[in-house]
Amino acid sequence: MNSLSIIIPTHNEVKSIEYVVNVWHTHLKKLKIKHEFVICEDGSTDGTKELVLKLAKKYPITNESSIKRRGYGGGVLAGIYASRFDYLLSIDSDGQSMPDSFVSLWKNKHKAEILVGIRSPRMDSAKRKIYSFLFSLLHKALFPSNIKDPHAYVLAKKQNYLELLPYLSYMNEGFWWGFIAAGIKLNMSIKQYPIKHYLRYDGETRVYKITKMPSIIFRNILGLIKLRFS
Repeated sequence: MNSLSIIIPTHNEVKSIEYVVNVWHTHLKKLKIKHEFVICEDGSTDGTKELVLKLAKKYPITNESSIKRRGYGGGVLAGIYASRFDYLLSIDSDGQSMPDSFVSLWKNKHKAEILVGIRSPRMDSAKRKIYSFLFSLLHKALFPSNIKDPHAYVLAKKQNYLELLPYLSYMNEGFWWGFIAAGIKLNMSIKQYPIKHYLRYDGETRVYKITKMPSIIFRNILGLIKLRFS
């Protein structure tokens, strides 16, 4: 029960993906943790797909590339199904979630069914922090808890991930809000640990443009409500 699958959903991150994999691989080797990277490349057009093929020759990578866009949540779900080891950790490919703080989650992995990293401090733009804060109010109203910051630094046994699968398709962009809500719904124990958060390795994200936010917000509000009453 000491092996780890790291799920990395990625889209157009050719400048950061090798850096992220290398740093994590080096760190986990020092900790003597058997591991694999399940890279869920999602229809990239910047060379990420081709780079992942090269990296797979150097690192323990399971390549879950897709020609068509699955979206963030679809990528994570593909990674859950493809993972082979006892524990699953999901991180983003942008270099904001690095292994500095991982040991605190790993050594406490038996203390809860789900362990969540709290970004401290959160190195995101003001608008993303505002969106998250407002959405957290709805989340707490529908799924009361003390969870402060669900995002892609979540450690749990694979069997726990699999138990949550029936509830994980409601929210694509806000996948981890849905994940935590599903965990609360199934009365799973959840603990939070502070993690160091970094600026994006390749500058500001290009995925969530301001023009796309109204539809994203609407879909995630609707998804969270559907999850609550499912």
